[in-house]
Amino acid sequence: MASKNNLTKRQEEIYSFIKTYINEHHRSPSLEDIGSHFEIAPSSVFDHLKALEKKNIIKRDKTARSISIVDGNTKQLKALELDYHLQDGRMSKLIVSNLFIEDDVNYFAIEMGDDSMKNAGLIPHDKLIFRKSKIAKENDIIICMVNSTEEVMIRRYTLQASRILLVPENDNIPSKVCKEITIYGILTKVIRNYE
Repeated sequence: MASKNNLTKRQEEIYSFIKTYINEHHRSPSLEDIGSHFEIAPSSVFDHLKALEKKNIIKRDKTARSISIVDGNTKQLKALELDYHLQDGRMSKLIVSNLFIEDDVNYFAIEMGDDSMKNAGLIPHDKLIFRKSKIAKENDIIICMVNSTEEVMIRRYTLQASRILLVPENDNIPSKVCKEITIYGILTKVIRNYE
């Protein structure tokens, strides 16, 4: 990577704006975003980006919002596609940024279907992102199948003597005592839409 000492004052300002924008918005700014911020014409923005690219400070391709920072300490922005299991049994895809989850870990997503975990802040229609795992720690929120009934549920994982206790976060639902379960994943992130 080229030294940032070789940048002009304006190039340094644009580089700093791009870096801040990516950190805040989890996507790169458009030419219009940069032009509007600095009150300069799109052609000037294009020239500055070309210069930054030539100095190996940024990378771009021909798609919109494709600017990424060339920096060993900064992740290159990528969209990750997760299997997304909907309440009605359909499968879809959920697109998330690699700034939101790690891109070298296996994840899947589930649409929350009931209020069994409402006291943990999980409500119907939340998008729950699970890290694939067959094991869990005490108090992890997991998605699992109870082997004796083949019932799949999202619960807090607790051990009690030699038994497994699957604890809901809802005072109206009893805990389930199990001998054997199959763990599919551990909850790591929640996405909620407010519209």
